[in-house]
Amino acid sequence: MQVVAMMVGHFFFDGALSKTNQLGGPSSLALRYMGAKYTPLIRDDFEYWRLVTPIFLHANIMHLAMNLFFLSQVGYTFELRWGSWQIALLFLLSGISGDMFSAIGNPEVDSVGASGGLFGLLGADIVYMYINWDFIPKPLAQCEMCIICGLLLLNAMSGGSSHTIDNYAHFGGFVGGAVASFSLVKLLRPEEEPRKDLYRKGGLIGTLAIW
Repeated sequence: MQVVAMMVGHFFFDGALSKTNQLGGPSSLALRYMGAKYTPLIRDDFEYWRLVTPIFLHANIMHLAMNLFFLSQVGYTFELRWGSWQIALLFLLSGISGDMFSAIGNPEVDSVGASGGLFGLLGADIVYMYINWDFIPKPLAQCEMCIICGLLLLNAMSGGSSHTIDNYAHFGGFVGGAVASFSLVKLLRPEEEPRKDLYRKGGLIGTLAIW
């Protein structure tokens, strides 16, 4: 999808590597043409598909590389824990949730990227550890929780100092992923968890409420 966006930028706009994009990528107009989240088009022209397509677009090469690196570090572990379709659904729901929050919080800004989906996976992992806390070795759970909190804090600090980072999308993806994960992540010992039905129903109701 990124290659297609760069080709569109090359043939129809000001180049695959636009001078207005300092980190190597097409212009914001090219990304908007390809499906970037842009609230006026969503609200006025009913282009609701713009809540989905930004997940598969990236602003520049550096943006794509960072998200791919992040996914390569955590995606395999999470897929082994929860399953292929669960992680795919969590990623998609989180990405859409992030774009919804961004559409409200940053209405005049073109926004693209998979970061909302990635933050949703972090939120899901926190929920996974919460509902399985008694069945995970404490040193492992505590270490992983510290790493996730550190990543969230680092992002919040960097997002506050840069106008190119969409914190609304990150926050929305985190919330959407955390809520949906109550219905999707694995219970390690379901026979010993009396609240399992409450978790599953609560995750479904919460996801529907967000949407």
